Amino acid sequence: MPRISEPTVTEHRAVQHRAVLEAAERLIVAGEGQMPTIADVAAEVGLARSSIYLYASSRTDLLIQLLIMAIDAWITELADLMANAGDDPGDHLAVYVDATLRLFVGGSHGPLMAAAQQHPEAYADERVQAAHAEMEPALHELLGGLSPASLPLIDAAIQRGAELVTHSGADLDAVSRMLQRMARASLEEDPGG
Repeated sequence: MPRISEPTVTEHRAVQHRAVLEAAERLIVAGEGQMPTIADVAAEVGLARSSIYLYASSRTDLLIQLLIMAIDAWITELADLMANAGDDPGDHLAVYVDATLRLFVGGSHGPLMAAAQQHPEAYADERVQAAHAEMEPALHELLGGLSPASLPLIDAAIQRGAELVTHSGADLDAVSRMLQRMARASLEEDPGG
């Protein structure tokens, strides 16, 4: 029987599973959205290739798990950031804009989305779609009832802002401030906000 590094087999497997997911995410980010092979992930985490199959049945399954993990982590991070932002809906929206822009520019979001575009079956998976569907009401609750029409427009502006920073060298802080002003203005115009 192989050695375990935690007090119980269950805890050991949970730690190994997390290590597999983190290794896959690192490789996706380093590869700018290219999905690594199971062998690449095994080498990165220091496990036998066959051991990876204890945690993911395929590359697609690995990507599905990463997408679900990213959605859950994003909602938790936003809730934490907004808990410190006070009660003003404009402040919540500013936090959302800044955090989302920074996620797109420096986080794993962009590479994960690039990987998902190359493996659309992962994004179409019912578990990913369910996690994504659960994200929408959570975002609307965090953003103080912003109208459903406003959020996709704000997200599109954030994505374009991230492209300006990433591809055109625009200043991240300046783009963030501009997007925050635009988003705050949408609150004034938004009958649902």
